[in-house]
Amino acid sequence: MRAMSVWLQELTWEQVRDHLTRDDVVFLPVGSTEQHGPHLPLGTDTMTAIGLARDAAARSGALVAPPLWFGWSPHHLAYPGTLTLKPELLTAVVADLCRSLAFHGFGRVVIVNGHREANLAPLKLAQTRLVNETGQLVVIVDPYYFGFEAGASIRASEPGGVGHADELETAHLLHLWPELVHMDRAVRNVQPPARWRSGDPYVQGDRVLTASSIEAFRARTTPSGVSGDPLPATAEKGRLYHQQMVENLVSLVGLLRSSPVTLKSFPLPI
Repeated sequence: MRAMSVWLQELTWEQVRDHLTRDDVVFLPVGSTEQHGPHLPLGTDTMTAIGLARDAAARSGALVAPPLWFGWSPHHLAYPGTLTLKPELLTAVVADLCRSLAFHGFGRVVIVNGHREANLAPLKLAQTRLVNETGQLVVIVDPYYFGFEAGASIRASEPGGVGHADELETAHLLHLWPELVHMDRAVRNVQPPARWRSGDPYVQGDRVLTASSIEAFRARTTPSGVSGDPLPATAEKGRLYHQQMVENLVSLVGLLRSSPVTLKSFPLPI
């Protein structure tokens, strides 16, 4: 007998109903469609979230909601193909999707964010609203934090080498979708960390939070759109990176299942 798909959109409503009698954990992959240099596809962030959610769901017996291919990417409009949502719209969309899931009984939601730091502010707003309005247990998983130890163990690039379309993102895509990666076009653009400023999460020290205009981002990353060094990336590094995060996700699902959840009455997204 063919195993049931982990993807919500591939199931019938009766299959979802029956699944909910056994489990109420669901993954929601969120990413972006934005430039990732000349060597990675525009969908890199969403593809990363899809791969993590899909493999963790298959291991844990959870389901995965359809991915959200759009995030908050204003600075990447500097390069063609980038699509962005206003942050308040991203917050509203994620909140409405999770309210719909809560209405049917999905009390535990794991938002897998492939867009790293950029999506976190809108997603945290949605998360806070949801846990207060619906009673859902909502957690956000972001590779910057959830894969921090694995990334630290495999990276070979210098400080400033992890940023955008960098070693870790490239390695991850080499593992998940190698046919979409063009290593012959990969270029290095490492900017040494400045005082209180670094886009590399592995550079330790005090820092300020900054924002970038389209013009400033273009000037800093021209002509490639890359920030960091993708050249040391390999598929094996990507496999190790991915594997550790999937292990972490499976453990997280176990913790969520042991946590009490009481869904509340709340306004529906209608």
